Amino acid sequence: MPDTTFIIRFELRNQADGTQTEEQEHTVPSDAWDAFRLFAEPASAEMYSRIVLVERNWTTDVERDIAVLEFPAPCTSEIKV
Repeated sequence: MPDTTFIIRFELRNQADGTQTEEQEHTVPSDAWDAFRLFAEPASAEMYSRIVLVERNWTTDVERDIAVLEFPAPCTSEIKV
């Protein structure tokens, strides 16, 4: 296992039991960035509230956020009476 890996953390939107996350792990930085960029689009806001690219050093047990995508809650046209 390499000393450093890159993790993409997805915080799923609208989870009844609180925030749920999913992760993708990459060993090559360019692969991690390519995968992260795929989610930088408005459609991601429907499923995710936040996506973070993290650099994880397993030797020192340190994580560092490299990039963050935060999506506001989608607007609804629903009128509640």
